[in-house]
Amino acid sequence: MSAILRSTFLLRSGILALVVLLASCASAPPVAVDYDPQADFSNLHSYYLLDPLATGPVSPLEIKRMKRAADDILRQRYMAADNAESADFLVRVQLHSVDKVAVYDDTLAFYGGYRYWGFGWRAPLHVREYRENTLVMDVLSPDNSPLWSGSLRSTAARYDDPVQRQQQLREEMAQLLGRFPLN
Repeated sequence: MSAILRSTFLLRSGILALVVLLASCASAPPVAVDYDPQADFSNLHSYYLLDPLATGPVSPLEIKRMKRAADDILRQRYMAADNAESADFLVRVQLHSVDKVAVYDDTLAFYGGYRYWGFGWRAPLHVREYRENTLVMDVLSPDNSPLWSGSLRSTAARYDDPVQRQQQLREEMAQLLGRFPLN
């Protein structure tokens, strides 16, 4: 009897471990990338961070955090130039924010009756307002022609703590820059 219980426990533990592993793999948001296939990325060594852009309901603090996160991640791989003229490439980060509404209808409903008379119950609609943020990093040549662009949905606004938001933005910038061709 104990062997059966032990094998059942091991089977359930294995299934749980597989579910956790699959959930952790699916947690990273996809990064969309576009680039100029004729661009030569091998001679890019110094960058200049342009003023960030924002669309939608974005606070100045979010813009400041975004710029700081981009600069921190870029400094790990490249040298910061003093001005745009001395840089090998220019970087512009953008945050696009859109307020959205999701409406959910429970499909569980009971109805019945005879002809015009009857009874019934229907679940109410569920309405949820949320903000969807998209983080974009554009890499430009010194003459402002586009070389590379990457974007992903940002989840930094989910955190109430500004330190956690900054950390999440750093991780998202690292994901974006992780798809940039290495020099």
